This record gives sequence, C-alpha cells and structure tokens, in this order.
Amino acid sequence: MTRRQLLSAAALPLAGQTAPPPRRPRVACLLNAYFPNSHADVFLGRLLEGYRLNGVSHRPRADVASFYVDQFPVNDMAREQAAEYGVTIYPTVDQALCLGGEQLAVDGVAIIGEHGEYPRTERGNVRYPRFQRFQEVVRVFERSGRVAPVFNDKYFAYEWEDARRMYDTVRRMRIPFLCGSTLPLTWRRPPLVLPGGVKLEEVLAVSFSDLEEHAYHAIELLQAMAERRAGGETGVERVRCVEGEEVWRLAERGEWSRDLLDAALQRRVNPPPQKSRSEPHAIQIRYRDGLKATVLNLDGHTRDYLFAARVQGDPQPLATCFYIQLYVHNHWGFMVREFEELVLTQTPGNPFIERTLLATGVLLFGLDSRLQGQKWIETPQLAIRY
Repeated sequence: MTRRQLLSAAALPLAGQTAPPPRRPRVACLLNAYFPNSHADVFLGRLLEGYRLNGVSHRPRADVASFYVDQFPVNDMAREQAAEYGVTIYPTVDQALCLGGEQLAVDGVAIIGEHGEYPRTERGNVRYPRFQRFQEVVRVFERSGRVAPVFNDKYFAYEWEDARRMYDTVRRMRIPFLCGSTLPLTWRRPPLVLPGGVKLEEVLAVSFSDLEEHAYHAIELLQAMAERRAGGETGVERVRCVEGEEVWRLAERGEWSRDLLDAALQRRVNPPPQKSRSEPHAIQIRYRDGLKATVLNLDGHTRDYLFAARVQGDPQPLATCFYIQLYVHNHWGFMVREFEELVLTQTPGNPFIERTLLATGVLLFGLDSRLQGQKWIETPQLAIRY
C-alpha cells in the first residue's frame, strides 16, 4: 500500500460510522418588533419553518441562531417563537452576532427594520433604526476581521446622508448584500418582463395606504422596470411630490398620462376599497436621460401594486399587477429564498443595491418636496448609473 493510499484509508470513517454532516449556516436576525403580520413575522415564519412557492414546498436551508429585538409589544411573538425554535434572544446586536462571544459567529445577518413604535421625521418618514443596526453590524465585522452576508429589509435609512454611507460601506467592505422591497421579486399578473434595451417613453406605478411605507414599494418596482431601458440606468435629475386635487390637474396638463393609469387599474386583482382614507399623492420623477415617471399613491382606487408603461412605437400601454397575495404574504417566500441563496453562496443576486439606493433617494427627496411646498427638487445626488 502506498503512503497516499494509507493516508486516504486513514481519512475514511470506521466501519459502522458515518462522516458528520456539514454544518448548516447560522444566521442572526435583528428585529424592530415581531408581531402578527409584521415584516418580522412574514419573513421569519418562512425562514424558521419553510415556505411554499408556486405549489412547491421548500424547507429551511439555514438555522436561525439568534434574535435581537428592539421592542416587545403586547402581541409580541419573538419570545414564544424563540422558545419554540431554540433561538436565543440576546440583549445587544453585538451579542446576537457573536452568539455571546467576542467574535462574529454567524454566517448571515437579516436586518428587519420595519414596524414598531418610532417617531416620524419632519418630512413624514418613520425613524426606523435600520442604519443604526447596520452600523452595529459593521463594528462587529471590523473587530472580527471578516464580513458575513447581510439582508436589509426595504430602504436604507430615513436620512439621505446615512443611506449613502450605508451603500458606500457595503461597497468598501465588499459585504455580500441583499436589500430592498419584495415587490420586484413577486408575481406579475399578467407576466410582464421588459426586454433589455427597451425604448420607454413614460412609466407609471400605483400604490396605496401610507405614502412613506407603501409608495416606497411602488418606487422600487417602477425602478426595477425602468432600469431595463435602452442605455441602462442614468440616474434621476429631479423629483416632486404633489398631493390633493392637484394630482388630477397634473394629468389634465399632460404631466402624467391618464391612459397609463387606466391601463394599470384594469390589472387589479383585489377589489378596490369602498372609499378613500386619504388624499391622493403623485411623486413625479424626471430621469437624467429624459424618461418621465410617476408614482401615484391612490388609497381609494386599489389594494394592489400596479405598473404601466408606454413603449416607443406601441400605441397600447403595457400594464401588470405586482401581486402580493393580501393577508397571505406568500410572496415573501421569494425574499427568503434570495436570502438563503446569499448566505449559502456569498454572492448577491437580485435586486441591485444601486436600485435600492436610487429608490431610497427618490422617496426621501419626494418627501422633502412635499414638505417644501410641493416644488421640484434638483437631485444631483441621484446621478447613479448602473
């Protein structure tokens, strides 16, 4: 027997023994609050237990090792879920990432910084501590001398400067990163994928409910479609947010096209509400290459997220519903799948981090416009190409 054969034989398990299975990746989840139908619930329920997509069941491919929870409301789920699944709730982000030790001890981090009781800024967006959580994560990475994949739910920060710092830090430290809304990942009814290089003349998206929390989803789904146009993404030149009856007067003046809204509304899946709970809003977007875009937040017209576009040379608008299965939330399975893939491969997939940065800026500067009398705001900060 050669030395190589001898060493190979020595490496084999003894008769009746099996080699230990590879360790499953462990993840830490940093939560604002965990209660029924919160983002923590619809994400973690699938990460802990698995999910179904398109009739196929998927078992978890990573183990949730730790929670950090900022708030415990009366309908808190974090404590019972932690006990059920053997997850430790740590009092600090640092301990959650290090599993009580001194060095990074997990293979992935999910920052679910939505929901909970936090004040709003003067412009009206909630001071969710996503950027603060991210900074705490980065401090552990720097001390440990290595990074792990990170998922940041929705947009980056409630101030533009912090959002840009978050993006720059991810790029500088080469953190495998997943971010943004679930909407670009969900089903489209009817199916609609714009071909790369499409020549767009105008695009429009429709959302409902709270302007800051829900219009953001429409901004990002619109961006996921607009970025496919000829020449790729060039960035946004200026933004304005208009509210009330002026929204409809904009259409009369041709600043957005009523036929695009009509085409979008025809794609509704859920019945619209009986009456509006708030006045309409329009976030107008002018891209640096001349593309005209509008996000309409129309609480009394839809409970679906909708999209419509005018393509050069086609007299008929294209339109679809980005379907989210109200009250069931199965579309969150797509984001859980993306996060698991990120943890397992260390390679970001979809969506682009630049998409979320640009969508974050559109929302924040749009809210600034509303605060400043609904005027146009020039946005050289959003000259973001990808």
